[in-house]
Amino acid sequence: MNQVRWGIISTGNIASQFASDLKFVGSAELMAVASRNLERAENFASRHKIQKAYGSYEALFEDDDVDVVYIATPHNFHFDNASGALNSGKAVLCEKPLCVNVKETRELIEIAGTTNGFLMEAMWTYFLPAVQKAREWVSSGAIGGLKRIVAEFGFYTAFDPRSRIYDPNLGGGSLLDIGIYPIAIAWLFTGKDPVEIHVAGKTAQTGVDDDVTMIFDYGDMVANLTCSFRCDLYNHAMIIGDKGMIVLPRFWVARECKLFRGSQLIEHFRDNRKSIGLNFEAEAVCRHFQRGDRESEIMPLANSLKFQEYIAGVMDLV
Repeated sequence: MNQVRWGIISTGNIASQFASDLKFVGSAELMAVASRNLERAENFASRHKIQKAYGSYEALFEDDDVDVVYIATPHNFHFDNASGALNSGKAVLCEKPLCVNVKETRELIEIAGTTNGFLMEAMWTYFLPAVQKAREWVSSGAIGGLKRIVAEFGFYTAFDPRSRIYDPNLGGGSLLDIGIYPIAIAWLFTGKDPVEIHVAGKTAQTGVDDDVTMIFDYGDMVANLTCSFRCDLYNHAMIIGDKGMIVLPRFWVARECKLFRGSQLIEHFRDNRKSIGLNFEAEAVCRHFQRGDRESEIMPLANSLKFQEYIAGVMDLV
């Protein structure tokens, strides 16, 4: 089967991690990288042994040797970059959040439909073997009826108004940057909307949220979800039922999951991977591209819209 040829736009940390992990995908070939600065693109290409380097994103979009574009630019550029790639006939894997608001997300999904192009938000957590194993345990009834989800993602980051994560003009704030992970894990295991959402939040001097605790009340169960730049958190997810509990250490990048009944460890799964884990989503995109799919069954576009709707609702309450 033909190799799926990839291009990357942006040369930041996540782009570098993705380029490294793409080497673990047998069906993928990294062909090109683009930056607004040609020298940065050339340095990135040299470091990752990429054939082509471009000084504009548009030049990469026009390259006939690129099938799929991975978008790793700051959040606020995702809509323009993804729409540009789709309108050039490329399949798109776009870093999360797919866009910075509901309106942009809806419009981008419409563009994907109009161009008949593949589009997926890079919610790589959904594709990790440990998270998939946890889903299998829940589906098999291993923890009984679902009663509670606890998920937190937080790390102390000194306030700097020039930093991307604190800059409102670059889509800053803890919700868009890391809060999307707890929200996504709750949706993955519930698949339904909460009846009520309760929020306690704090904002930084630039006006962006930097510490948010959310209670999603589903009526028959609750999810306690937290994100923070103000402090280091435990950073685990717990999927709790009336007969057991699943623990996902560092759930967004999970390498393992543990199944408990009471205090007794029943099963412990480890994936023993050598990659960071971005290769699993990339491998899925390659399969979709080769089959001619337009979206992912694991991370469909409806999920991306749902995340943005939740984030908008929470932001209104911070």
